[in-house]
Amino acid sequence: MKKKIAIVTPVFPPYRGGIGTVAQQHARLLSEREQKVTVFTPDYGNTSRQNSQESYAVNLINPIIKYGNAAYVPQLKHHLKDFDTVILEYPFFGGMRAVYEAKKKYNFKLITYYHMDVVAGGLKGLVFWYATKFFLPNIVKASDIVLASSSDYAKHSNLGKFWDERNQKFKVLPIGIDTELFHPASNESNENIVLFVGGLDRAHYFKGVQYLIQSIPLIQSQDFKVVIAGKGELIGEYQQLARELGVADKVEFTGAVSDEELVKLYQKASVTVLPSIDQSEAFGIVLIESMASAVPVIASDLPGVRSVFENGKSGFSVKPKDINQFADKISFILNHPQTRREMGNAARIRVQEKYNNTVIGDALLTLCSL
Repeated sequence: MKKKIAIVTPVFPPYRGGIGTVAQQHARLLSEREQKVTVFTPDYGNTSRQNSQESYAVNLINPIIKYGNAAYVPQLKHHLKDFDTVILEYPFFGGMRAVYEAKKKYNFKLITYYHMDVVAGGLKGLVFWYATKFFLPNIVKASDIVLASSSDYAKHSNLGKFWDERNQKFKVLPIGIDTELFHPASNESNENIVLFVGGLDRAHYFKGVQYLIQSIPLIQSQDFKVVIAGKGELIGEYQQLARELGVADKVEFTGAVSDEELVKLYQKASVTVLPSIDQSEAFGIVLIESMASAVPVIASDLPGVRSVFENGKSGFSVKPKDINQFADKISFILNHPQTRREMGNAARIRVQEKYNNTVIGDALLTLCSL
């Protein structure tokens, strides 16, 4: 039976970021399964209300206050009146109170997808601490279902004090991927490319790009290139760091790339790296995009991130900020092409079995229909 489903998210494409990407995936998977889906997101001036190629609607809410990628939208409450199910992509500090109040008033089914902890210092950190301490418990209590991308992350996050897998309210729903879009290259690339994909803005400080650049002089391989794909105001700082270390000729900054260009980058890569530094990174969509392309991965040993792949089989986990470990594992993959192929094949199989969009979409529809 067709249901009216609202997806409430703090960001949405074309802004590239994990929460927005997953929100878009949820919208697509449910609308493809003949549900009537509306996405509610703040109007930052860069999102379209409706993409003619998509079967879901996008309702842009004008923020009362906005700062960067944060927005306060209390009027959101009244937009949720007629929906059967609301999916809250958490954290959304400027919108979650409106969702909470709407749930109390309209009694729709509330599914909260817990993406990540939010880590910051100063005044911003104080705001995050207050919201987590005093409002997260209310959202968890009001939710009919609470989802996380992995049990590993849920247990080690701020959600951990509530997480109880014996309670049917708490469930794991991994992030899925289109394995037809992201697929291995028909011909193996002869280039030794170390690939990073991610935001280079201050909101994505936690990606740890500086540690990747610092590891470059330590990589033991004669011929390689590091490709950093993404845009943001930190790109100048990263370029300056590369110059100071004398490795500017080894690094290519592509800027923003299209979906088609992203697929080709993965197919050309020898390895994809995710050097994130803290629990603001909960999963790493780029890992499964790379793995679907039969390219092994190297990522920080962080809760959630480390459970995406099998350490030593489809990728390697390394200690966060440890440039020596990153350099060692990158060197190993570059210098052992047969092992690299075997790890890439294992990575592709893991994605097909665990992160396939068909399986994820069916599971999400079932949760909305319970």
